[in-house]
Amino acid sequence: MPRGQPARVGRAAEWVAVRVEVPAAIADAVANFLLERGAAGIVTDDASARARIEAHVARGDESTLVHDLRRYLDSLAAMDAAWACGDVEVEPVPPVDWDAIFKTHHRPQPIGDRLLVAPPWDVPESRGREILIIEPGMAFGTGQHATTRTCLEEIEAAVAETSPRSALDVGTGSGVLAAACARLGVERVVALDLDPAVLPLARATFLNNEVPHVMLLGGPIAAVRGTFDLVVANLLADTLVREADALTATVAPTGHLVVSGILDDQTARVAAAFRGWRIAAERAENRWRTLRLVCERN
Repeated sequence: MPRGQPARVGRAAEWVAVRVEVPAAIADAVANFLLERGAAGIVTDDASARARIEAHVARGDESTLVHDLRRYLDSLAAMDAAWACGDVEVEPVPPVDWDAIFKTHHRPQPIGDRLLVAPPWDVPESRGREILIIEPGMAFGTGQHATTRTCLEEIEAAVAETSPRSALDVGTGSGVLAAACARLGVERVVALDLDPAVLPLARATFLNNEVPHVMLLGGPIAAVRGTFDLVVANLLADTLVREADALTATVAPTGHLVVSGILDDQTARVAAAFRGWRIAAERAENRWRTLRLVCERN
């Protein structure tokens, strides 16, 4: 079975694979020897009595490594004839375009009836949908995760049903949820995050999606003034429970609160934390849940 992987490097680097077949009994010793001699990565397939080992080294370093490896294998065979190994093979490793591989994992995604999330290098024409251009990076919220998708679906549904004039995105990350609110026609949108490192990324998202009027704030929920017709919080369940009172305080009397980042077995605990609120809608994808809450007085 595979027991390691070649080092991931950019397309400009050149690598050589050094391969040898050895008895499974000495596979670990040979693999450790190669690592100690500077191999950047090891793949070991030891599914049978003989193991095939492949070491990746930078081009130019293979001659010394092969020389040392052959001497080491000869010394093992001298101790026990059963440890005799096959010949050492050397072969260039085809260059790998990791950027291209990365991009294959970030493709345009239609979400709901009106939204489409796309990376900047692959923005399709999509009539009838609001396109959200998101640069995959440090901040959470590229459309890849179930919580982001179900939040976007619930935002779309809330906008269609209630026509909110204001929205707050708590824990904005990449800014995708706030941008969606703005693109769907919400007039006043505020995005909030505790992490100062993500604020420039969210601001770039707002500019790329032509919603520069979204107000971006750094700090806790207490930094927000006023209430909103729609509040969205894609956080972790423990944070939702801890901040339940602060979150509900930001929702207008007839407003809606969308909460996500909840595993199915955490739903009851999260719902119980929002005393006086009921679940008006629920979306599920895999083990994740997104809830839309309204005050029971409404």
